[in-house]
Amino acid sequence: MSIEPQHPNGELPASSAETRANARRSSTAQISSIVALAVSVLALATGAYQTRLMQVQARASVWPSVAIGASYFGSGDNAGFTWFIDNNGVGPARIQTVSVSFDGKPKRNWSEVFVALSMDPNEKENTVIYNIGGKVLPPNVNRETAIQAIKVVKPEVAKRFFEAMDRFAISICYCSVYDECWLAHWPKRVIDPVAQCTVQNSVEFEQ
Repeated sequence: MSIEPQHPNGELPASSAETRANARRSSTAQISSIVALAVSVLALATGAYQTRLMQVQARASVWPSVAIGASYFGSGDNAGFTWFIDNNGVGPARIQTVSVSFDGKPKRNWSEVFVALSMDPNEKENTVIYNIGGKVLPPNVNRETAIQAIKVVKPEVAKRFFEAMDRFAISICYCSVYDECWLAHWPKRVIDPVAQCTVQNSVEFEQ
């Protein structure tokens, strides 16, 4: 064990005291650097979190929410069967693809649907059809913006559609202005997030 030399009065030599003072200053400087680095990292993390939060809020402020609905009236001024598409969200919905199947078999257009229902495809001439593929559906904030995909007014045809409505499967893929996409379904009233819009069942409904 080494013993540091001391002055007769018990004090350490100047060189040893200076060394310890320098060590203390170095330790203090290191602690200050670590604290400054921690503060910088915390500020960076806080800034990144706030930026992310602002992005999420911006996206949430324009989220669309498409719903597929149907209505049927056997008589009266609104007699007929209607399939309608509505946007219950807070931002526009860019409709990308539409798929329709009947009894599990994909259909390309309403003419094929009429044939599947054992009806003359010329009956389509008595219906009102709106092509929704590629359209931008605004949110229904303070106004009615629902689109009638098809409205059948002939009583016997409307009844045929109504009685078979649960045999249909309809999928509509749509995206927000931020290219976030979802898939709305009929008859299941659910909305599934998807990475991108693709044609369901490999057949796109052309209407």
